[in-house]
Amino acid sequence: MEIIVNGESKLVVSNQLSVILDALGYTGKRFVVELNGVIISKETYTTTVLTAADRLEIVSFVGGG
Repeated sequence: MEIIVNGESKLVVSNQLSVILDALGYTGKRFVVELNGVIISKETYTTTVLTAADRLEIVSFVGGG
């Protein structure tokens, strides 16, 4: 299935948001997910199902000084 992640087309093998985030390398990182313009709570990552052409915006938090 093809979805848009941060403006780029990505092919993913699962439709479950948590699996997609793991595959994209976000495990253990601090981030916020927006799906089609709506912020998704972390508690619903495992129950959120994506469809073809959905748009994800993922914003990671980076510490610095």
